[in-house]
Amino acid sequence: MKLNKLKIYKIFLYLTFLLIFFSCSNENNEKESLLVEDLFNLANLRINDSESFRFILSHENGFTSLPGDYKISYAEGNIEKPDKLLIKAEIISNNFLIKLSYLTMENDYWITNPINFNWIKTPEEDNPFKNIKPINILSEIFSEIEDESIMNVDKNLYQVEAKINSENLKSLVGDIIIPQNKVNVELFITDDGIVERINIYGKVQPQDSSNTIRKIKFENWNQAILWEKP
Repeated sequence: MKLNKLKIYKIFLYLTFLLIFFSCSNENNEKESLLVEDLFNLANLRINDSESFRFILSHENGFTSLPGDYKISYAEGNIEKPDKLLIKAEIISNNFLIKLSYLTMENDYWITNPINFNWIKTPEEDNPFKNIKPINILSEIFSEIEDESIMNVDKNLYQVEAKINSENLKSLVGDIIIPQNKVNVELFITDDGIVERINIYGKVQPQDSSNTIRKIKFENWNQAILWEKP
């Protein structure tokens, strides 16, 4: 009888120890959630300190219009500060899908022939991407963001909803915009300030519908990029 009581007591002590141990471990592993202001400050620091990144632009229920009746349906590219940009895009023109690439390095511009894909040096005035400056997309979005609110936190990833002025999207869509129009945005930012993706909802350009969604994914922050002139 005494032996059984001793065993029960030892088991009780062991279980109590396990309970305390795992409770302390969980408390140490749980990180305090950031305020949205602190999250944006971290994101701005990351953006300012980053020299390069890769972006992917896609659309739901729409496209992005360029001068000359070009419509971007998909684009991806590499960016390096201050003036290097490579874009590979799928563009609709006269109901035809065209695949082309665009490269700018310093003050030189090239675009590929959509038939044979050879590079052609082009003057700035003939450049369909001349008013699009993806390198400024993030800094302009964060410059005048409004009504920001954290909607969800999944491990280290924060989902934030906010509003921005269409004027702050010129780096993405160029000068063809609905001026001074407030649109909803959804941002996904890690707890160390890395912007992973942004969704932009609604009418930014005149041809957009209310259910147009522009999706921008960001990756390869500060990774080395090999640049070569054609």
